[in-house]
Parts: sequence; structure tokens; C-alpha cells
Amino acid sequence: MLDVHRLRLLRELSRYGTIAETARMSSLTPSAVSQQLSALEREVGTALFVRDGRRLMFTEAARVLVEHAERILAELEEARAHVAELTSEVVGTLRLAAFPTAARALVPLALARCKEAHPDLRVRLSEQETEVAIKALRSGHLDAALIYEYNLLPRVREPGVEISVLLREPLLVAVPAGPHDAGPRDAGPVTLSELADRPWIAAQRDDALHAMFERACGLAGFAPRIEHTSNDYTVIFALVRAGLGVALVPRLAEEPQPTVEPSSGGTHHLREIADLQLSRTVAVAIRSGSRRSPPVAVLLEELRHAANTLSRELAHPTQRS
Repeated sequence: MLDVHRLRLLRELSRYGTIAETARMSSLTPSAVSQQLSALEREVGTALFVRDGRRLMFTEAARVLVEHAERILAELEEARAHVAELTSEVVGTLRLAAFPTAARALVPLALARCKEAHPDLRVRLSEQETEVAIKALRSGHLDAALIYEYNLLPRVREPGVEISVLLREPLLVAVPAGPHDAGPRDAGPVTLSELADRPWIAAQRDDALHAMFERACGLAGFAPRIEHTSNDYTVIFALVRAGLGVALVPRLAEEPQPTVEPSSGGTHHLREIADLQLSRTVAVAIRSGSRRSPPVAVLLEELRHAANTLSRELAHPTQRS
């Protein structure tokens, strides 16, 4: 009989490539992972790995086993969800990860509605970026994750992960407004090429947004002059309001602007991009087969409700000065 935990480790090794990374993502020591994989080899009765210098290479038997492991793990997830569905009880604890802007804009409403309708369901939130969250979801450390992708970047689908789109938001250009702004002062659409000579403020931690930004500028025919970077959109908007540059930002990154004296400047506009269609898709990811679980189904429903509510607000934004 094959051990499911060992099959999961084999699958993760096929994804991450090294014992060390597999151990890190599985919250185990490298020695423990090696021992489990050696035990799996004994269970199947054939070699799963060969050494090529310091690299561990999969045999054909290991590759076949990984293919079956994906299906087996999905079937087990669905079986657990089906059994839970029979009870119709929305109880227990779910682990949800979200990237910061979604954690602020989507999660509070969804979790508040979950708590009100199902007081015995506890949803534990942690902030994680998409790549890390997907790894944690696959390895069983999360039950759901809010993730994103940009329309100019290749889309990679993870085996064993089911993704449902919640909303699509535009990318906008944040420009200073007031005494510091040397350019157009209205809030209408602008082409990126119009801003080619301006200093730029770029995201630092979000590698995908940085790649999207550079690709968009390349399509517009220029290489951006990046003068500041930050992991915090609050800092990025503050730098824009201070007249220190312009920035490409997702719509959800915007927060209400602080009240300022008319003579002090310090405001900004979010301007649509006229020459390129740039957007970010926000989605929820779960393990394949888990959708039928009543707690998971409730969380997905409330996240969709929060996304629909937010989409209506985005379609009719309040006027910003």
C-alpha cells in the first residue's frame, strides 16, 4: 500500500526540484524528506531516483508515479469534501491566504459575512504573495488563496489547483496633482509614451508587477527611469503626491486620500492608460476536489459576493481630487 504523505512529497519534489526546497515548503527537515522518499522507493519496489553529480534525477517510474499522485491526491480531496458534504455542517477552521490589496479590499467583507452566517466556521487569514500561497496550497498548508496575474505575462497553471476568477481590475497611472505637477493636471486618459521622460516609482516586492511594468513601457517604446522603489503602496502614493514621480498601480491599491490644505498640494490622480490594455485578474485558488466541502463552498460564495460588491463600486468610483 502506497503512503499518501510520501506520494505528496514526491509530487512536491517534482515541482520544486530539490530536497531542500521540498523540505522547506513541507515544514520538514531535508533528512526527513529523504527518509520518506527512500521508504516510498521500498514500497514501489523500484528505483525512483538516480544521482547525476549532486543532482537527483527522476526515473521513468517516478514520473509515472507523479502523474498518478496528482489524480490520487485530487480524488482524496474530493472524497473528503463529499463526506463533509453529507453532513452539511459548516464548521471547523479554514486557512486563507491573500495578497495585501485583496486582504484589505475583499477579505474583511467576506469573513464578516462568514462569521455572521456560520459562527462555528473559523477562517484564519495570512498575507502571502501569489507564488508562495500556491506552494503552500499545494502542500496542504492552506485551504484557499487569493491570487493574481497580469494580462501581459504568461499564465502558468499548477496541477492539483483549481482557480476561479473573482474580478478583473485595470492598471492605472498615479500622477501628482497640484503645485508639484509639471504635466497635465486633468484626470483623463494618458498614454504611457507621454510619461516616458518622467521619473517612475516602481513596486519592489511584486516581481510580477515589475515585469508587467517594464514590458508595458517597452511596448510603449521607452525604458522607464526608475528613481524610487517600495514594497508599500502607501509609500508609493505618498511619493507620487510629493511630486517625486509617477507609478503604475492596480486599481485596488488605491486608498482614500488624506485631507490636505488647498495650498499645500499633495494630491494625486489615477489616470486610465489610453494606448494599452493593462489589467490584473484577481482569483481564488483551492485544491482540486475540495470545492464540495461545505466550509470551502461557503468561503468561495462569500468571496464572490465581496468581489461582486467591489466590482460595482469600481464601476462607479467616487470622484477623487
